[in-house]
Amino acid sequence: MPRLPPVIKAIFLDNLFGASFAIESMLYHSWKVINLFVKSYQRLLLFGLLALALTAIISPWAAATWQYITATQAGWQQYRYTFSKIFDRCFMFAGMILFFGCRRFLKLGSLNQLGLTPRTRAGGDFFLGVGLSVASMAGLTLIMALTDVFIPYFRLSLSETMARCGTALLAALGAGFFEEIFFRGIVFKGLREDLGPVRGYFFANLFFAAIHFVRPSDDIVLTGIHPWAGIRHVVYSFYPFLDFGTLFPGLLGLFLIGTVLCYAFERSGTLYLSIGLHAGWIFSLKTFGVFGQYTRESLGWMFGSTDPKVVSGVISWIGIVLVGVLVHRFTRSRLRLLAAPRTATEV
Repeated sequence: MPRLPPVIKAIFLDNLFGASFAIESMLYHSWKVINLFVKSYQRLLLFGLLALALTAIISPWAAATWQYITATQAGWQQYRYTFSKIFDRCFMFAGMILFFGCRRFLKLGSLNQLGLTPRTRAGGDFFLGVGLSVASMAGLTLIMALTDVFIPYFRLSLSETMARCGTALLAALGAGFFEEIFFRGIVFKGLREDLGPVRGYFFANLFFAAIHFVRPSDDIVLTGIHPWAGIRHVVYSFYPFLDFGTLFPGLLGLFLIGTVLCYAFERSGTLYLSIGLHAGWIFSLKTFGVFGQYTRESLGWMFGSTDPKVVSGVISWIGIVLVGVLVHRFTRSRLRLLAAPRTATEV
C-alpha cells in the first residue's frame, strides 16, 4: 500500500485533531442539555446517526479525491476502491472524529451498568453459552445430513481448516463481545427499563434483526464528483426491506436469536452467557463450509430457502426456542438482571 508524503500526512493529522476539538467545542452546550434527558442507548443511537450523516456528506468528496490521486499517480490504479469500501472507511473516520469530540458526553456507563460485572461466574456462563449454541448447531447439522441436505466431510487441508477455524473464532469472539455490549448491555437494557419487558423485548430484537439486512448497494467505482452518492448509498442499503416476503423468514430467525440472547442476559444478570451463545452460533455458521457442503442452493422451508440460510428455516427456529428453554433451566437459581425489589415483609 503506498504511503502519503509526510507533509500531507502531517496536515491530515493536524486537521483531524483540529476538527475533533472544534466539534467538541461546538457541541458542548447542546450536549449539556441533552445529557440531562437522554439515556445511554439513545445517545449512542444519536451518535451513530450523526456519524452516518457526516459520512454521507464527506464520502463522495473522499471518493472523488481518491479517484483523482489514483488516476494521476503512476502505478496506483490497482488501489482504486469501490464506493462501498470508501463509504465504510469514511464511516470509521467520521466515528473517530465524533468520538474525540463527543467522548465525554456518550457516558456508556460502568462495567456493572453494561452487564460485565460481577465476573464471579463469567467463565462458566461463557462456556455454557458456547456449549449450548455449538450443540444446537451440531444437532441441526445431523438433521440436515439425515435429510440429505448437507454432506459432512473435510473439504480443506488441515492447514486451511485450522486457518479458517482460527479466523472464524476471532470473528466470533469479537462480534459476540461487542455486539452483546451494544445490543443487550445498552439497547435492550435501556429499552426494557423505559418501555417495560414486552415492548423492550420486541423493539430491541426487531432492531437487532432488522439491522442485519441493511446492506449497501452494488459495488461501483465512482468517476468524477457525485455529491449525492453518499445519501443514495444509504437509501439503497434499505432496499431489501421492500421485498418483505423474502426477508421475513430470516428476520424472524434473527428475532428469535436476539430474544434468546436477551433472555440469557436477563436471567443470568450478566452478559457472559449471551456472549458465549452469540460467539458459538457465529463460529458454527462461519465454519459450516469447512466441514461439508449443501447439496442444493435452496434448503427449503425446513432449513431456509432465503438468506441468511439455516437461520431462516423452521427447524432452526425450533432449535433456537429449545436453547431458550435450556437457558431457563440452567439459570433457575440465578440473580435476575432487573429483579423486582423485595417488599418490607420479605426483608
